[in-house]
Amino acid sequence: MQVAAFVLTFTITLVFLLVLRPVAAAVGLVDVPGGRKTHDVPVPVIGGVCMSIGLGFAAAVFGHPASWEPVLLAVFMLVVVGTIDDRFDLPPNVRFVSQACAALLLVYGAGIRVTSLGSPLFFAAPLGVFSVPFTLVFIVTLINAFNFADGIDGLAGGLALISLISMGTLAAGTDELALIVMLTAAIAAFLVSNFPLRCVQPIRTFMGDAGSTSLGLVIAAVGISLSQDDVTERSPVIGLWLVAVPVFELFCSIVRRVRDGKSPLEPDHGHLHHVLIASGLSRSSTLFVMLALAGVCALLGIAASKLGVSDGVMLLAWLATGIAYYQMLRRGAVVLRRLVLRDALQRSSERTA
Repeated sequence: MQVAAFVLTFTITLVFLLVLRPVAAAVGLVDVPGGRKTHDVPVPVIGGVCMSIGLGFAAAVFGHPASWEPVLLAVFMLVVVGTIDDRFDLPPNVRFVSQACAALLLVYGAGIRVTSLGSPLFFAAPLGVFSVPFTLVFIVTLINAFNFADGIDGLAGGLALISLISMGTLAAGTDELALIVMLTAAIAAFLVSNFPLRCVQPIRTFMGDAGSTSLGLVIAAVGISLSQDDVTERSPVIGLWLVAVPVFELFCSIVRRVRDGKSPLEPDHGHLHHVLIASGLSRSSTLFVMLALAGVCALLGIAASKLGVSDGVMLLAWLATGIAYYQMLRRGAVVLRRLVLRDALQRSSERTA
């Protein structure tokens, strides 16, 4: 059944990615070149819509637990709002309200809650009355983490794929495994039209906010569901390693922008993929580096879960890795600013001469 679900979800998603291209152009659901954008021609922004169609179709055909209903409803809600945002550029507060409503659907509709953090401080840490607010903050955080990570072709989809495959290794015998399989198939189909390869250019597609936010939501839902049971190897702390790179990117971006006196929501060129590209790496090489980093973090999390490494040790290691990530970004940005200034001075002196 898992194989059939994968094949059907993949096929439906890919078909709609091809069928909806002219529709996207007709209704203006395209990303137009200009400003900070580096592509040369308008690109359809239908990845999120097509992945949700593939997921919904497969869930209807193969059936699903009743607990999935609020999750699927929340996904479709974010896809609708995200699609409108991709077309008309909604205000940030509207997007935030939709994300909060989706998180509430998961908490009160599907009963998805973080009731315990495991033993992050080397002793049990039940949340008690703080369970619901913590869960809401966590879900919204992960939604925006994957949204922030959608910077170059293949990145957000690749990071989501790594997270889901990693969760799949810990999900044997659970209802979440079928959902993971369908999601993996939908993302794989999207990447066929989004991976930075020359042969992909004729069908190049972006996932847009509709795709990145819904992926963050469903990964949060799966991660919480897997970590809040009696299986010790599915610790919430271990789960942080499975989403390390998008979460690091989110918090590093917020700290960087606040430090520079900017709004945390204001776009900039300080993300790791910007730094790597500016340092001379190609986009495909940059993608490989970032996915490899995410893969290493996920492998560390899986290995720790299998070896029974304590939550306290893994949390300290995760925090240390995040600090190192931030320092690497900061130093890289300083070096690049010096190089840009040096090049500008050289060009000025050549014109003067």
